[in-house]
Amino acid sequence: MSGFRKNAMNTMLFALLVSVIAITASVPAQAGGAGAFLGGIAAVKIGENIRDRTDAQEDQAYYAQQQAQIAQAQANRPPASSPEEQIKKLDKLLAGGYITKDEYNTQKQKILNNL
Repeated sequence: MSGFRKNAMNTMLFALLVSVIAITASVPAQAGGAGAFLGGIAAVKIGENIRDRTDAQEDQAYYAQQQAQIAQAQANRPPASSPEEQIKKLDKLLAGGYITKDEYNTQKQKILNNL
């Protein structure tokens, strides 16, 4: 969690706690502690909501960053070679003895089939 978000969340939780204390202190004595109980429940629920929202925002930022990195990687990928370039590479491999004539013919046919 970033420092700014952590400080903002701590400030909101502190303000919430002060508000709950003020509310429970103002509840009449005849309430028998019900005000404090309800105030505590409210404080917990509001705190959970703030934390959940902060977590969701962080998750959203993380996934946006991941998508940006994927897009950048795709943009940096070299363009696919043309069929002519692929066949020239096959010619060199065949001439150098790195592939057989049958392998050459098979790969060349695949290239031609993709046209």
